Amino acid sequence: MKNADPATAQETVDGLLDRTHRSSVPIRRSFLQLPDRRPGPLAAFVAGRRALGLDLWTLLHAVAAKEDWDVAAPAMVWARALGLSATAASETTISRNWDWLEERRLVRSERERRMRKVFLLREDGSGRSFERPSGKERGFFRLPYAYFRQGWNRELKLPGKATLLVCLAQKPIFSLRTEHAAGWYGISADTLQRGLDELRDLGLLQIWRRPKTAPLARYGVTYENFYRLQGPFVRASQEGEAAAPAGEEAGTTA
Repeated sequence: MKNADPATAQETVDGLLDRTHRSSVPIRRSFLQLPDRRPGPLAAFVAGRRALGLDLWTLLHAVAAKEDWDVAAPAMVWARALGLSATAASETTISRNWDWLEERRLVRSERERRMRKVFLLREDGSGRSFERPSGKERGFFRLPYAYFRQGWNRELKLPGKATLLVCLAQKPIFSLRTEHAAGWYGISADTLQRGLDELRDLGLLQIWRRPKTAPLARYGVTYENFYRLQGPFVRASQEGEAAAPAGEEAGTTA
């Protein structure tokens, strides 16, 4: 009798997500920026170059879909879902990233048999118990499961991952001043610009610019960039929100 082939990374992701019967995961905006306008926990992921930790945290949020907001799974399952090789070193990497997330009070964990049972905590890093964002609560955005199902978490680099989350928290058509990124999100203007460029180059972000009257500018005009997510992350424009004019959708930047 032929031996069964081991599950692939994609089969593991699908197996984890299929149990939730959802197509996206709500994440509070306080993960990006705290209510007092200080940068939220996302800044620590970028500063620490924790791309894998960011994927582990967002995947946990997607999978822990009901009270008590916890998941118990072998470290190798998480490793395989995130595209790591089936080695003891990969299990250690997952364990260390859980430790890092616990230190930042984004999760807590306990042992369940030989597995680590991980519980969500509030997205703001306060260490408070997690509660699902309610429909009446406007302070959250949605990360589509396509991020994992289509392998964008493996395709995007850390600037692209962080910038995608920031973009998902904006209106369907939005402007984003990169020079404000450090104060708002704790991400450098250079990192945010690299993320915008990465999303554009992968066909996930449309960029165009519009002229704006500026009496104190040299020629009396400046240009403002506008953005719209594309592909699996596109969202319908709200009523009354202007679409990009014809001829301004070339995907250029100012």
